[in-house]
Amino acid sequence: MPGRVAVVGGGISGLVCAARLGQLGVSDVTVFDTGKHACGGRCSSRTETIAGQEYVFDHSAQYFTVSDPRFAKIVSSLHSQGAVKVWSGPVGHLKAGRFEKDLNLTQAFVGSQGMRSVSECLTRMCRVHRPGWVGHVAFDSMAKKWKVDKYGFFDYLVVAHNGKCADRLMANSGADDIHQLLRVRFSDKLNPRDARMHLNSLWVLMVGFKSSLGLPYEGAHVADTQEPILWLCNNSAKLGQKGPVECWTVTSNAAFGTANKVPQENIPPGKEKEIVKTLLASLSRITGLKALPEVCFTRVQLWGAALPLNVYSSKDDCLFDALRQVGVCGDWLVSPCIQGAAVSGMVMAEKIKAHMSGDSRSTELRPQFEPAGSDAIGAFPVNPRMLFQPKAKAS
Repeated sequence: MPGRVAVVGGGISGLVCAARLGQLGVSDVTVFDTGKHACGGRCSSRTETIAGQEYVFDHSAQYFTVSDPRFAKIVSSLHSQGAVKVWSGPVGHLKAGRFEKDLNLTQAFVGSQGMRSVSECLTRMCRVHRPGWVGHVAFDSMAKKWKVDKYGFFDYLVVAHNGKCADRLMANSGADDIHQLLRVRFSDKLNPRDARMHLNSLWVLMVGFKSSLGLPYEGAHVADTQEPILWLCNNSAKLGQKGPVECWTVTSNAAFGTANKVPQENIPPGKEKEIVKTLLASLSRITGLKALPEVCFTRVQLWGAALPLNVYSSKDDCLFDALRQVGVCGDWLVSPCIQGAAVSGMVMAEKIKAHMSGDSRSTELRPQFEPAGSDAIGAFPVNPRMLFQPKAKAS
């Protein structure tokens, strides 16, 4: 029975897909990821040395919620391995300097040592080739195998990322239906007449202050639409980091990201200074702090392909072309969040296993999208009946 699988993309979706395939007895699976330091995609963290001490910043995904029983099992496993913890916050919404706790948020989770803890735990369950750039794939219809760049032939190909790279990768692959669904438009606004995936762009500022801001919350979604900031988070409090420096992550809204888009791999120094100045001024206004504490560290990052504004309107949770033995998984096939990415990766693995066992059905492969219905930093679905109760450790 054929069973060699190439997974292109080492974000949460790709890692869960590979880990689940291993659980299903498919052992010859390789995840190809471009990360120089780690996998994880948007579920990643940065460690920065400030005044001789290391501090962790979550610079993309900030926290996640659980509403799907399938994802609940994954989170329970991650918790048992020490990779995640419950975040009690407070987390809520900030408008005109007033904070209101999010009463709809039943339970939030974060990585135990930053969001990278989640991807690091999943990586231990996979075989990962990193850094491994895959720039060309082609389906051999006679052999029914995929030629994956310089890495050889595979029985199945899984595309576990999106954006321009995924679009280009599949453009001349021989899987036209799959490529049609990976075409992308970058925008801060959804155009319903354009049957393509829409991705926004966001600026992220990581900033360290020499003293505490003294704010009564740890995370806040900003409701002031005239401001460029959409989210702010106290990493020091969220992750329980000790030290004199208080570390914050500040995330822009999509309009600001689009208006200030530059090549994310080579941000001009002048643009970086401009972004830092603008976001710090906004932080002062929205928190009501007339004077921020002294800044001792800043770093900015542009997420050029941050989050989907629309999602694929299908109940399959992944894409799979059974004839060509190629699939796609990602949060844009379920919901723009960590739960959506994980569920899509898990379902993708089960589709491949079913195909190996004789199920020749493809998923629906028509361009059909609907609004994501979430803000620019993702969705946070909740289920009040699904509360995680960590087991007490034996004494």
